[in-house]
Amino acid sequence: MPKLLVADLKQDAIQLFKEKAVKRGRLTKEEVSVGDTILMDNLHLIDEDEYLIRAAMLAFYKDPEKWVTGSYIKIGYFGKSDSDLVYQDEVHGPLIEQADKTVDLVYTKYMKALIDYEGIQRVEQFMFHKGAFREILLNAIVHKDYSSCNPIQISVYEDKIYIWNDGEMPPNLDSTDKLFMKHSSKPYNPKLANVFFKSGMIEAWGRRF
Repeated sequence: MPKLLVADLKQDAIQLFKEKAVKRGRLTKEEVSVGDTILMDNLHLIDEDEYLIRAAMLAFYKDPEKWVTGSYIKIGYFGKSDSDLVYQDEVHGPLIEQADKTVDLVYTKYMKALIDYEGIQRVEQFMFHKGAFREILLNAIVHKDYSSCNPIQISVYEDKIYIWNDGEMPPNLDSTDKLFMKHSSKPYNPKLANVFFKSGMIEAWGRRF
């Protein structure tokens, strides 16, 4: 992306990446205490012509939709039918920020928790484990086909939730049974997946809940 400079990247997004990477032990303080250009190069986000690649823009640029239409997340709450849209939101900005913002938004605005008490301790029980939702969302972000121009879509109902992205499963995973068996990890966007792995937000081998 010859028109995008390292100086154009959002500093808050880069700082968030650094904090997560150090906290999860994927990078050391010394490894993140470098200039932004060196950091991007170390993450293999600069090509042989010294231009930032698209994965850098998607992960760290303040408005990735300037170059890639649909690189955001759309959330909707539905009532009694698929056409009964009650309210909706959109999450924009660098992909490295979209994940946390989306999880927070879904669990504060879209999901109702069952309330219980253990003694005087208030306990909230959601219909869907937050860790599982977060992993599915991150998979949707990392494996999306960004040439499709369609946003990731999250449809929340009272008793179910759908997360959709415009992507393809690997040809060898052509059934649900094979998906839950031991298989190799083949990210649709390996450079983007590496950013999210180094941040500690996804695992190299993947996990199942």
